[in-house]
Amino acid sequence: MKKIIAVLSAVLMMSALFSGCNNDPLSKQNVAAVATTAPTEAETTAEETNKEYTDTLQGLEQYFADKGYISVPEDRSGIQEMDASLISASQGYRYKTKVNNADVVIELYSYEDSNNDTVKSVKENGTFRILDLEPVKAYMSDSDKYLMVYTDKSNPAEDSDNYKRMQEVIENFKAFPSVK
Repeated sequence: MKKIIAVLSAVLMMSALFSGCNNDPLSKQNVAAVATTAPTEAETTAEETNKEYTDTLQGLEQYFADKGYISVPEDRSGIQEMDASLISASQGYRYKTKVNNADVVIELYSYEDSNNDTVKSVKENGTFRILDLEPVKAYMSDSDKYLMVYTDKSNPAEDSDNYKRMQEVIENFKAFPSVK
């Protein structure tokens, strides 16, 4: 009998507790609060436009994350640190993502000294070599401080959305850090 009374008391207390809290996210009260605090698209674009990024590989990474080109989880899982010394870079990371169900790999490298064979090769013919492997297509930033390898494994046609996105990424990468 004591157990039944205890259970009924608990049920009554819980129902009283929940009736006092309106946790319905679509209630008029909560929708009004969201509507007044959510930034408009114009405000969001203005915030992105005014954001400045440090002229570092971490700044470039943050810029790419803000643009939605890469994902940077707090624990950095899925991000691979590269042996940047193979291409005379000071540091580099590989990010894997998907674009329209196609696997995309973006590698970003930074250079303290752009006077090396890798940078010269990329500036001259858009590729570099590691050891005796096939040439790798790459892009240099306009500042010659950053190198990017962009690989869309679907090999997109020029009229596809993936190709247009790749061109956008390349354009924004080249302009870094002068972009805002």
